[in-house]
Amino acid sequence: MRFRKRTLTLLEVVISIVILGALLTGLFHTFRQGLKKGIEAKELKQKVFQLELFQQKMKTLLSSENGVWIDKHKGAEGPALFFAFEQRADPDFEMYGELLGILFLNGKKELCLQTGIEGGKMTTDVILERIDEFICTLFDPKTKQWTQNYPKEKEENPVMVSINLKCKTQETPFVFFLQSPTEQITYSGQT
Repeated sequence: MRFRKRTLTLLEVVISIVILGALLTGLFHTFRQGLKKGIEAKELKQKVFQLELFQQKMKTLLSSENGVWIDKHKGAEGPALFFAFEQRADPDFEMYGELLGILFLNGKKELCLQTGIEGGKMTTDVILERIDEFICTLFDPKTKQWTQNYPKEKEENPVMVSINLKCKTQETPFVFFLQSPTEQITYSGQT
């Protein structure tokens, strides 16, 4: 028995090309979505890493503070957090000893940390970028309330610092405990 070779018709070729095109389009779309998700995950990981570095840096600086207050700063959009702290290990002799730290949001929407000698040499580092709002409050041990108005001359030092960073619709709160107060603070609210 002899078999005859069958050739493909033009219609079969066109249908095959359309099916192949649809499959390739689906694969390309899936590949593109995977790449997009990978980039988003990498950006999120970088942002979380930057926030963790910010938290660690502030925890370190505020653990050796000698006074914390909120005031106006010439380069800030809104109030700034001021704190005096002790620096013991720095190769730059001008950045050794009692220093002033200022945390503020500048006009470029960057969270900046300025450190140095009050009235002297100050260095400014951009800690975080693309921050829409920086809200800082201090916990007053006398009134047992959070306040945004805490002058340098106040008798009691605050016991906690709350920093709230807003970026688009996302809000990231931080709370830092300062040196132990002389009087124990207790919360008597409802649970």
